[in-house]
Amino acid sequence: MKRTLSVLAIAIAAATAGGAWYLQSKQPQREGEQTLSQLQAPVSVRYDERGVPHIRAQNQADMYRALGYVHAQDRLFQMEMIRRLANGELAEVLGSKLVDTDRLFRTLRLREHARRYVAKVDPNSPPVQALQAYLDGINQYQASHPAPLEFDILGIPKRPFTAEDTMAVAGYMAYSFAAAFRTEPVLTQIRDQLGADYLKVFDLDWHPEGVLSQPLATADWRDLNSLAQLSHQALSAAGLPQFEGSNAWAVAGSRTTSGKPLLAGDPHIRFANPAVWYEAQLEAPDFKLYGHFQALNPTASLGFNEQFAWSITMFQNDDLDLIAEKVNPDNPDQVWYQGQWVNLEHSEEIIKVKGEADVKLALRRSPHGPLINDALPTPKGQTPIALWWAFLETENPILDAFYQLNRADTAAKAPLPPRRSRPPASMWSGPMLRATSPGGPPPSCRNDRPG
Repeated sequence: MKRTLSVLAIAIAAATAGGAWYLQSKQPQREGEQTLSQLQAPVSVRYDERGVPHIRAQNQADMYRALGYVHAQDRLFQMEMIRRLANGELAEVLGSKLVDTDRLFRTLRLREHARRYVAKVDPNSPPVQALQAYLDGINQYQASHPAPLEFDILGIPKRPFTAEDTMAVAGYMAYSFAAAFRTEPVLTQIRDQLGADYLKVFDLDWHPEGVLSQPLATADWRDLNSLAQLSHQALSAAGLPQFEGSNAWAVAGSRTTSGKPLLAGDPHIRFANPAVWYEAQLEAPDFKLYGHFQALNPTASLGFNEQFAWSITMFQNDDLDLIAEKVNPDNPDQVWYQGQWVNLEHSEEIIKVKGEADVKLALRRSPHGPLINDALPTPKGQTPIALWWAFLETENPILDAFYQLNRADTAAKAPLPPRRSRPPASMWSGPMLRATSPGGPPPSCRNDRPG
C-alpha cells in the first residue's frame, strides 16, 4: 500500500510539474532577450504596468518586425481566428456549424480580392515593406514558440501569415460596415408594398429608374431574408468582434481652458476578449507613435504622435448595391449587361469541415459582382442577385492611406479618400434593390462612392 501511494504521489507530482511547464511555455515573455533574424540593430521592448509594450528601435523596419513579434505573443490565436473568418475557413477547426459562415465569406470573394490586391502593390513601397516586416515578426514568433493553448485544443496547424491575410481581414472590417447588405431588401419591400412616400422617414431618395420591371417572386424575397439573417449571424455568432457604427468629435483649442484641442473617438466596436485593439508605443529616430492596432495590421487605426491625433468613424456612404439580374430566357447562364447578353463566370471552392466530408461550393459572378444567392446552401428563388460593392470594384489604397496617416503631423497631411469614378453604366445608385437596365444607358448616378 505504501509503495503504491508513493508511486501515485510521484505520478501526480510529475503530472503537476509537466502541466505547469506546459502552461508556462504558452505565456508571453516580458523579460530577458530574444533573437530575431534580419534585425539590423538591437531593439528594446519595455512593458508598462498595464502590459502595454513600448518598442524602441534604431530603424523602422526593426520597429515593425518587433511589433509583429510582441503582437503575436499576445494575440496569435486572435490573428488566426480572424483570418479564418475572413477567408472562410472556420469550419475546418470549429466544425459543421460554421459552414454557412464560411460559405458566405467565400461568396463575398474576400480572399480572391486580397490576392489580386497584393499582386498589384509595389513590393518596394514603404507601406508594403512595413507590412512584410511586421508579418515576418509574427511568423518568427510562431515558428520559434509553442502554439497557444487554443491551437492544441482545436487542433489548429501553424501556417505563416501573409499580406493576403491582412487584406482579407480588411475586407471583413469593410463588410461589417456594409449594412446595406442587410437593409436594402427591407427598404425595397417597404417601397414596393407601401409606396415610396414611406421611405421619407429614412431620409432616402427614391430613384424610379432602377425599379424592377416586375416584383420579385416570393421565393426570391425569402432568399433575401435568409441572406440578411445569415449575414447577421455570421457577424454576431462567430465569437469575433464586429466593426460597425461609431462616432467622433473634436473641440478646437480656442474653446478649451488649456488652449489645447480635444479629440474623442468611439469606434463602437463590440466588446471582445481578447480586446479588439492592441495598444503599443512605437519609436524610431524618425518616427514616434502611440496607437491602437488591429490584428494583422502594422499601422494604428487610432493614435497620436507628438503633433497630431486621429480617430476613425464610419461614414454612411452608399457603397453597396444589390442588383437583380435579368436572365436570358434561352440561356440561364447569361445575364443582360450594357445592351447584350454576357456569360456568368464560374468557379469552385472547397470548404474543409472538421470531422466531416468537405463541402463543395459552386460560385458565380456577373459583370456587376458575385452572385450572393450562392451563399445559401439551397436557394429557393430563381432571380440571380449580384453584389456590387465598392470594396471589391474600386481602387482602394488602404495600406498607403493608413501608413501616411500614422506619419501626418497636420490635418493637411492626413490622406483623404480620392474621388472615385462613377459605377458602371448599367448599375443604379441608391439605397434599394436594383434591376439591370434592359436596354440603353441609364441617366447619370447620383453619387460617387469612396472606397
